[in-house]
Amino acid sequence: MAKRPKKPSKSYYAPSQGAMRRMQDALVIYDEKVNQIEREWGVDRLPWLAGLDLRLRFNEQLGRLNAAIDEMVDVEHQVDVTLRGLAVMEYAAVKAGFKPLSGDYIEAAMPDGSVMAIVPNDYEVFRVKQDNPTMRVYSANEVAQIISGFEEKAATVNAVKDVFPGAVVEKVKTKLEKELNDEIPF
Repeated sequence: MAKRPKKPSKSYYAPSQGAMRRMQDALVIYDEKVNQIEREWGVDRLPWLAGLDLRLRFNEQLGRLNAAIDEMVDVEHQVDVTLRGLAVMEYAAVKAGFKPLSGDYIEAAMPDGSVMAIVPNDYEVFRVKQDNPTMRVYSANEVAQIISGFEEKAATVNAVKDVFPGAVVEKVKTKLEKELNDEIPF
């Protein structure tokens, strides 16, 4: 009977402390750049602005970066390639006419003394909240969802605003605070 050849033993790569430090430094640089891009363009927005081809290529590169991190091999190179990919996507977005987030918002005082900010779109929430951590930040889309959740009350408010152009909501009550059959003082 013939002997089976021995399977090669799996040897695991254990990088030196210096190599680990270089990988960690590269990943810190990568994280800082991604944070800056997300602050400027919005979380996960840039790949969608850059177009399908670049988005697919970038996602493939992210897969290579994640594999390099898992295997602890070639991390610095994959970080460099991924950072170049971010720069290419940013260039493509600008060339296509897209602009970074503005950070613009409208603010209002809440009854409890806190400040609420309303931003034009969902991507702006992250930027404004990062700049103003104590603010309650809502996008216009979120405000619309909140109002639609109170459809019955919103219908009454809308009817009043239609009859009285320029009317402003000052307070919303959930229950009647007192009975409405009091005498009218004349």
